[in-house]
Amino acid sequence: MKKILITGWQGFIGSNLYTHLKKQKDIKLLKFGSDTSEEHLKAMLNESDLIFHLAGINRSESDNNFQTVNVELTKKICDYLIHLNKNPKIIFSSSTQIENDSIYGKTKLLAEEELKKFQKKSNSEIIIYRLPGIFGKWSKPNYNTVVATFCYNIARGLPIEISNKQTEIMLGYIDDLINEFKSEIDYRNPGKLRYKKLDPIYKITLGELSEKIIFFH
Repeated sequence: MKKILITGWQGFIGSNLYTHLKKQKDIKLLKFGSDTSEEHLKAMLNESDLIFHLAGINRSESDNNFQTVNVELTKKICDYLIHLNKNPKIIFSSSTQIENDSIYGKTKLLAEEELKKFQKKSNSEIIIYRLPGIFGKWSKPNYNTVVATFCYNIARGLPIEISNKQTEIMLGYIDDLINEFKSEIDYRNPGKLRYKKLDPIYKITLGELSEKIIFFH
């Protein structure tokens, strides 16, 4: 039986992945959330064959929270695995925002660096997905994606704010991402670091997005 740890299992992507995988009888799911103790985390890391590292924050009133959750948790996981002499396959949800100057993008890039250092020490297999905005079921308005925010506001007759209707955004659908994740479960290529992109990705302007949601509403 394959033992899979999902960090951030209660979040948007994590909860979708958990819902899909819990139906499979040949998989034992291990769950890490904000209320999980460090001792329990160590025990789950020691047991895991595969880790979906999805825990992270993209909005916070404090910059320190980005460092704590996005970077320090990743470093802690890597350090624990080295101490345990374990090298499970790790699939990490990074972001296309590493290319901008936001604190979120900066900390996601730092988390990637921690995983790269771990890969060199452990010869583990690491896959990094640099994801665009992901939309779909259980996405939170004003947090996960502009799609959820627009849908929430339009459905309630609330105004939506668009600074520039011609701004283009890239979006991916949650079920496409989950299917992509599932395809990696039984594939092994030890000692490799791979960067992957979600396919398909949809390009749309904010103006077009709002018009589509209003039309179908």
